[in-house]
Formats: sequence, structure tokens, C-alpha cells
Amino acid sequence: MTVLGMGRFRRILTLCLVLVTTFLVSCGSPTPVAKGPLYSDLQLEQIQKSAADIQALRDSLLQLPPLIQANDWVNVSSFIHGPLGELRAKMARLARTLVPDAQASALKAAKDVFGHLNVIDEAAQTRDIPKALRNYNEALKDFDAFLSQIPS
Repeated sequence: MTVLGMGRFRRILTLCLVLVTTFLVSCGSPTPVAKGPLYSDLQLEQIQKSAADIQALRDSLLQLPPLIQANDWVNVSSFIHGPLGELRAKMARLARTLVPDAQASALKAAKDVFGHLNVIDEAAQTRDIPKALRNYNEALKDFDAFLSQIPS
């Protein structure tokens, strides 16, 4: 090989090494980054306070089955529209403070709880005990699914 050919060969070899190195570096996995806490102490305190209010409303749902079984439909509707009237807004507000993964599940559960309460109210209008009790049980399940998304 001539001197000119050797210089060209070195440039091509250098370029190939740079390309291979660049390719390997770009395909490598990034170094893991330690994540901080998902919520600040203040956020956790506010979330827990809101969750306690919602838990109290969930506990008050236990008043519904005796009313349903006694065919006390006026008080069933009054209870749904009275003490539970703010439930949807409170659950949605709390769900929006959660991290995105938990937020979607919590919003769906809140929507489901409210849907079951609407069906119970409809059942009160038609005096349908089985429908009301079935949706009461489903509302409790969805309530628990909502509360399971709340950080401790």
C-alpha cells in the first residue's frame, strides 16, 4: 500500500470506529435515576383528610339497606340526594390529586359509585328492592376500589 492509500485507510477506519461507538452508546440503557417521594408531606396530609371525609360517607352508606328493606323509599332518595349529594364532587376532587396511574382508576371507581347510587335512586322510584340492594353492594365494591387508590 502506498502512503496515500494508508492515510485514506486510517481515515475510513477512524470514521467506522466513531460510527460504531456512537451507535453503541446511543443503544445503551440509561442509568437508573432514583425517584423521590410521589407526594409531599402536605399533599399526603390533605389527601388523608379528604379520604377520611369520604370514608365517613362510605360508612354512612350502611344506613341504606335497612331503609331499602323497610320500603322507606322517600328516605332512600333523601339520603342519596342529601348526605351523599356531595360525594361525587369530593371523590373526583380527591382523585385528581393522585398520581396519574392511581388517578385514572380512582376516577373510574368514583364514576361507578355514582352510577350505582343513581340506579338505587331509580330503584326507589320503581320500588325495586332487589335492584336497589344489588347496586348497593356494587357501590360498596367500587367505593373500596376507590379507597384502595389512596396512598397511606
